[in-house]
Amino acid sequence: MHLAGKTTAVHARSVSLPHEHSHPVLAYLDDSIHTLRSWSAGASGQASGIALVDAVLAALGELLALPQAVASLHNTAACDQILDRFLALADAYGTFQSALITLKQSVADLQVGTRRGDGVMVAASLHAHKRTEKELHRLVATMRHATRCTLAASRARDNDVIGIVAKVAAATAEASEAIFMECAAMLPELVPTIAHTSIKWLARLSIRHDARKTALAELERLEKLEECIDGLEAGSEKVFRRLLQSRVSLLNINTPF
Repeated sequence: MHLAGKTTAVHARSVSLPHEHSHPVLAYLDDSIHTLRSWSAGASGQASGIALVDAVLAALGELLALPQAVASLHNTAACDQILDRFLALADAYGTFQSALITLKQSVADLQVGTRRGDGVMVAASLHAHKRTEKELHRLVATMRHATRCTLAASRARDNDVIGIVAKVAAATAEASEAIFMECAAMLPELVPTIAHTSIKWLARLSIRHDARKTALAELERLEKLEECIDGLEAGSEKVFRRLLQSRVSLLNINTPF
């Protein structure tokens, strides 16, 4: 864990984490949040973004296991709002997982339809994709709203544990907005001729060599997209579980004995 440059910033938070020196968990969490926000600013590669979200939530889990953090958060009224934020985030990732399943099926159907030259199947697959795309855009809007609300909470209480937890929620929502936006644009439209042309038939016609090459290139792209979705499914499942674990930890801390 890198503590250099973090001592001053983290020491200000020692009011809520009584300790003579900066706690390494806080330094690591600060580093993780900074890295995630840097990714969000550039937003390149959904899998990388999900891995960074998972890392931040894992670091939050370490923080919530500290007795000092538990004592600071116990019976804190502001904790209720943060619990709502984590519930909204978990719901969003539950919806995201369902969208990925639908997207993966549409990609598989597109491959089959393209190979067969089944225009009806291709059209139905693209229609399913459009529905999924709209769902992802709704998730983007939800995360944008969550980012604004949670950032306000984190700035209002920057120097205590609840402010740190709010900052995690805000960084997660901000990154999730970028992840969902990238996923909504993952599936390009097929070249119109491919939707109605059989690959086997094209293979017999030398005059359609260019069209055959284009169709085969599209199939290769769809196969890579399917592999990408597999990775996103695994990553989003981990994030979903982390979010639920974080919320359970907060609930247990905030529940009176």
